[in-house]
Amino acid sequence: MKEADLVNALIVNSDLIEPGLSFKEKEVNLDGKRCDLLFVDNNGKDLYVEVKKHADLHGAGQLVLYNGLVSNRSARFMLVALSIADKLVQGLHRGGYEYVEVKDEDIYYSFFSSSMKEAAERVIRANEKVKS
Repeated sequence: MKEADLVNALIVNSDLIEPGLSFKEKEVNLDGKRCDLLFVDNNGKDLYVEVKKHADLHGAGQLVLYNGLVSNRSARFMLVALSIADKLVQGLHRGGYEYVEVKDEDIYYSFFSSSMKEAAERVIRANEKVKS
């Protein structure tokens, strides 16, 4: 899976990050830097999300930079990746940054579940048209 595919999967399946998120923007321009995703959480707070296939110091550094560029002090900052090194997790936690490690199978399951649901709904609609 490419990082761009992961970004798009998280837009469609934001519950993998956190339940109740509302997608706001992709590739958010922050003073010339680009944060991958922006959501609004259940409490109305902006949640800036940096997405990496495999999180490293660069990804964590991007979060720190974005935090400095965003004037909204109630905004949240999160690193989402398929894998995050244990030591990096400890540093993110100590620094007050959020993180979510997403599993490949969760992304594939949510994609196929939604595709199957859409197909089932099409069949139901077609059957309803035949009956009427």
